Amino acid sequence: MSPNTPPRVPGCPYTGLARYFLTICTFNRAKRFGSPDEASAIVAQISPFFERRGFSVIAYCLMPDHLHLLVEGTVANADVVEATRMWKQQTGFAWKQRTGSRLWQKGFHDRVLRTDDDTASVVRYILENPVRAGLVRTAMDYAWLGSSRYQIAELLVHAGEWRPGWRWRRSQG
Repeated sequence: MSPNTPPRVPGCPYTGLARYFLTICTFNRAKRFGSPDEASAIVAQISPFFERRGFSVIAYCLMPDHLHLLVEGTVANADVVEATRMWKQQTGFAWKQRTGSRLWQKGFHDRVLRTDDDTASVVRYILENPVRAGLVRTAMDYAWLGSSRYQIAELLVHAGEWRPGWRWRRSQG
């Protein structure tokens, strides 16, 4: 693994019936998804792609320079590292064909949710990201949120409060 790639949890197989909170950043944190056409092209691929690989997409939020995903394995051989690598490769290749530029930074950030982690609170953190960034007043006003399992309004009603125990560093990858 290169020094610019976020590390994986030692001993964690990253497969099976687990929940994963993922953050995938654009190359150099460039604001690639300011245009509705570009954003809709990416979000249209999220749920179908991950579902075909054995994951339910509990929630996602595409920000101008990164993507938050909360996915859950639905089959024993669901491999989140491989699925994420393939998704980045597929979307990055299409992007480069259209624009001539690189879309994603190397690797991705993850948090493997434990049995006692509150999924609803992680969902709230994801859905409130555009509010915290000052892009909209309420999460319901943001167009690039979704789930393969729930309606956004339903997620917001049941979500709690959660903050990650880490801070992003722009120098990673």
